[in-house]
Amino acid sequence: MIMIASVAMLVSACSIHESKNMVQKPNPAMYFEIPVTDMTRAMAFYEKVFGFDFQLEQIHHNQMALMHFDLNGSGISGALAMGEIYKPSLHGTLIYLHAESIDSTLTSAQLAGAKVLFPKTKAGEYAYVAEIEDSEGNRIGLIEPLP
Repeated sequence: MIMIASVAMLVSACSIHESKNMVQKPNPAMYFEIPVTDMTRAMAFYEKVFGFDFQLEQIHHNQMALMHFDLNGSGISGALAMGEIYKPSLHGTLIYLHAESIDSTLTSAQLAGAKVLFPKTKAGEYAYVAEIEDSEGNRIGLIEPLP
């Protein structure tokens, strides 16, 4: 339940922050990397579940599958990352990926082999959230903002 409250507070804080006439600062998070042990399997999973496209790169001796990034878009982007320092885990940082429909995303994720760790739950009046375990063993949050 702590997670639901924190997501609700975050969405609420973002709404309040946007409504004030303040100097715009960049959001704290700018980029993320999801650790993987099998790049082909992980790319197939994220393509099937989220429709992501990837550009493969070798960066600092690590294999990276970079996700789409639009400078004029909202939010942040990231990559699937494979290398000696990358260890998938259920217990590390939790990132929430946008879902147009958590219901359909959960269905796609399960068909791709994911486990549902936290079912679709309303997070206050702002969003629905859920969590899955991806193909690599990472805990990934899903968020569907309410209109």
